[in-house]
Amino acid sequence: MSIASTYEWLEQASSVRELPSFLLPYFKGASKADAAAIVSHLQIHGLFRSWTDGERTMKQLKENGAFQHVRREEQLLCKRWNGPDVPIFILPVDERNRKIRVEFGSKSGLAFSDKLFLFLSADLPRSSISAIMTHEYNHVCRLENMPKEEKKMTLLDTIILEGLAEYAVFERLGEAETAAWTSYYSEKQLRHFQDRFVKPHFDLRRHDGRLFSNILFGKGHYPDMLGYAVGYSIVKKYLSARKLKVADVLAFPSEDFIKLSL
Repeated sequence: MSIASTYEWLEQASSVRELPSFLLPYFKGASKADAAAIVSHLQIHGLFRSWTDGERTMKQLKENGAFQHVRREEQLLCKRWNGPDVPIFILPVDERNRKIRVEFGSKSGLAFSDKLFLFLSADLPRSSISAIMTHEYNHVCRLENMPKEEKKMTLLDTIILEGLAEYAVFERLGEAETAAWTSYYSEKQLRHFQDRFVKPHFDLRRHDGRLFSNILFGKGHYPDMLGYAVGYSIVKKYLSARKLKVADVLAFPSEDFIKLSL
């Protein structure tokens, strides 16, 4: 894997609108017409919005050794899961986003099957950077191994994807580094939520409409971070009952994980 020199991007650009000139080559088939949509998609997932904030954060990330730490982490994780070689982009997080600060610990990320974005704040401890790198790179490995095309993924596939990635954090770094949403609800609540809100929509796909993200993130009348929390619970119970590691199940169909809970 290669860690892109994204600090050079911010040195050469003068606004967020100029970032696509660096990003487009990594999005297969994308043209200049797609530039705004790509930046918007990244910002939805945590990319900084204030250029002044971004410049300051990036300078600190470079100075405090974040790039070197991520490079060491990717070597360890690639070996751990026999993962693919993908480019990694470290960029400042949107620290003004309350949800990212509170529920994701001032860090976020976005994984594709062929690339990985880490959105970081300047003062993150090394363990927190390890946690988000573990989570996002696990996505890359799961997507590579899944017996299904990414565009055909269902809600069930997605909550297992998220649950597996966060369980990878738990397995490697312990409960202290898992996301806040892993402890929002009791097992009894999670079982109820799964049966009432999630199970009836297991076959839903992202393009089917707003309901997909409402359930996944717990928007509207749904419990906060619903899909993530239920997915983590399902994966944790499955791996614990079978005494398996994350590396053992990267290629398992999502349906296998719910055999214990149906």
